[in-house]
Amino acid sequence: MPTPADAGPCDGPLGIRPPESSLDLGTSFDCFSEKSALRHPGVTAEARRNRDILAAAMAAEGFRGYGKEWWHFTLVKEPFPKTSFDFAIE
Repeated sequence: MPTPADAGPCDGPLGIRPPESSLDLGTSFDCFSEKSALRHPGVTAEARRNRDILAAAMAAEGFRGYGKEWWHFTLVKEPFPKTSFDFAIE
């Protein structure tokens, strides 16, 4: 979805952020704000719970989170650690 011209800041309250999710995760996806840190104390209790659920689900599947971005995960046992992939996805 394109970001509406009248959307509020990506780290503002859920009701004024760009409408990209029905879940409150504290910030928009790819919002490079301090509030995007996984354990930032300035997010709501609901956002904290949602982040914890996401992190637990990803960890259960073998991913490790990046502490500065709640949406950023890396596969721990990367099968091709020295290979870069660059191809179109259709």
